[in-house]
Amino acid sequence: MQTIDDYQARYQALESVRFRRDASGLILFDLDTAALSATFSLQGAQLLSLQRAGQAPLLWLSERALFAPGRAIRGGIPFCWPWFGPAPDGSGKPAHGFARSVPWRLTSLMAEEGAWVVRFQLSDNADTRALWPHSFEASLTYQLGSSLRVDFCVVNLDPTPFSMSYAFHSYFPVSDIRQVEVAGLDGCRYIDQLRGMQYLQQQGALRFDGECDRIYLDAGGEYLLRDPLAGRELLIQTEHCASAVVWNPWQDKAARLADMDDSAFQNMLCIECGNVADNRIVVPGGGAHTSAILLRYR
Repeated sequence: MQTIDDYQARYQALESVRFRRDASGLILFDLDTAALSATFSLQGAQLLSLQRAGQAPLLWLSERALFAPGRAIRGGIPFCWPWFGPAPDGSGKPAHGFARSVPWRLTSLMAEEGAWVVRFQLSDNADTRALWPHSFEASLTYQLGSSLRVDFCVVNLDPTPFSMSYAFHSYFPVSDIRQVEVAGLDGCRYIDQLRGMQYLQQQGALRFDGECDRIYLDAGGEYLLRDPLAGRELLIQTEHCASAVVWNPWQDKAARLADMDDSAFQNMLCIECGNVADNRIVVPGGGAHTSAILLRYR
């Protein structure tokens, strides 16, 4: 396991990058240039914040987010893998898998053709195999430029197939959840997790007047988050992501979350692209799976 001293030594020539350890011991690093500022956590290979010069923040991070080893950080883009939601075997293992709560290796950090490229890797070990008995090599690669692109790749190192589900659990800031809408889901089937897992069909743009927890299946892969009060639109494009999960806890559930202000539900929305539920992925022995999301204001 590499230490903060290892990373500082390796990337000391990059004046725009600063590594630090927070009070809990987590290693974070900040990227600060004339064009953008961003913060990453090595735990979960998680992008916590990103803001381009002259633009609103692209991601929402809870003011009460808990930073602790093994604890998911509420905000940014946690990566939920190798399962989304409760563990599929009903064993009581961590919800949303282990990828977001274990340290990843930072393997590359460089400026390249007008963008910063940040790459993380995660390999199976005794701890991951105790939760999920498979051998793998996974990577998350971020490209931060005029837009944000995040690529996921996993290679199955076993001779036999494994099944998995996952989502880029993206948190976005909004001016007022009651005033925004999500386009691109019209006609899609979805599982309503607040109505006994019923299968329903979306009619028109999605708007919000209460708690929302829906898994959209076989979705189109391109969505538009419209925020008229802020005068902006966020375009979300995906590759090889058949699902879109839309979540807002609303007032009652937000009040029960220790890492979220009671009123914060009004200014955030999760649109989580990936492959979950009926869109689970089977990776053959020796095979690989890739996907990506692309985010930009327009």
